[in-house]
Amino acid sequence: MHRNRYLLSLALLSIMLITCIEPYIPQISSQASNKYVISGLVTDQEGYHYVSISLASPTGEPHFTPLTDCTVKILDDKGNTFSLEEFLEGNYRVWIDSQHLTPGTSYMLKVITSAGVEIISDFDQMPICPGIDSVYYIREDLPTTNPQVNVNGIQFYVNTDATNIDSHFFMWELEETWEYHVPYAKEWYFDGEVHRINPPDSSEMVCWSTKAIKNIYTLSTRNLSQNIYTMLPLHFVDNTTSRLMYGYSLLVKQYALTESAYAYWEQLRINSNEQGGLYTKQPLAIRGNLSSVNHPDLQVLGFFSASSVKSKRYFIRNVDDLDVENIIFCSPQSYRFGFRDVEEREYPAYFIEVQGEILFMQESCVDCRTLGGVTTKPDYWPY
Repeated sequence: MHRNRYLLSLALLSIMLITCIEPYIPQISSQASNKYVISGLVTDQEGYHYVSISLASPTGEPHFTPLTDCTVKILDDKGNTFSLEEFLEGNYRVWIDSQHLTPGTSYMLKVITSAGVEIISDFDQMPICPGIDSVYYIREDLPTTNPQVNVNGIQFYVNTDATNIDSHFFMWELEETWEYHVPYAKEWYFDGEVHRINPPDSSEMVCWSTKAIKNIYTLSTRNLSQNIYTMLPLHFVDNTTSRLMYGYSLLVKQYALTESAYAYWEQLRINSNEQGGLYTKQPLAIRGNLSSVNHPDLQVLGFFSASSVKSKRYFIRNVDDLDVENIIFCSPQSYRFGFRDVEEREYPAYFIEVQGEILFMQESCVDCRTLGGVTTKPDYWPY
């Protein structure tokens, strides 16, 4: 009898353990109120130089929480001080002339918040940046999880040659611009009455879109026998978008970094580009060269650096051996009762006539700006 009761108790306990197991979700404290995020860069290019100041956002809920009304200054080791203005919430800028932006000069940042928190950076000495040796692409196919399917596209590379320069740490920043078209001009529309635009308005059929590529690309040549590197992989552009259909441009900016700046950006690259998920690698609170003078326990994330920069723009049109899928966000459709089905909120409702049938169109069929671009051709566009 006692043995049977013991076995019954074990069985009940096993059932309870199985049915009560719940997935474990770690509670990661953001400590956002105790962290500031500051980023800024001085280059050897005359113009505005920018600093961003914010509070850290909770883990898993990234957003920009600007820190406004700060006193922000950039100082160099020659006794010059440059005061920044707040032109957007949490974003500060100052125009610096070329005479104050020379490699070999060291710069630091000083911030005083509206609450009196004083934050400074270490001095960062601006290194010399070599010119970009070449930017080019190679037609490549990338494997997918399906061994029978590849992603077709082009892989960009950069070569750098710093043979005669004592700089060994580099970073690249990319910006892409592409031309795209919508299929129809504005001709017929309905807003309670039928109207015709004659001649048809084609002014919003062609747009150009510009987008910063968020990946981080870094390189150290310190341990190489020569201060040269070839075929550093950059951005891959596949053929499943309209980017390569009518014309594509890639702007490549090459930065020379100090060793401490490189260490920061390389760690950030590892954390962002190669992160395999929360349970593969914990997100890192990457500290840079900033600290608080009067609140030493305050955690300040980010980096303020000085860098010389070189840039090169690359243009592409008609890639050999690559069929590009022309993605069109337009699907004209008929309404059962024609114009009677058009609601006022749809005015003006653009339409076309195909074989005697009225087909109504989304605005994205006739106005390329609805897809995020602009109709003004960039000054540098060659086509």
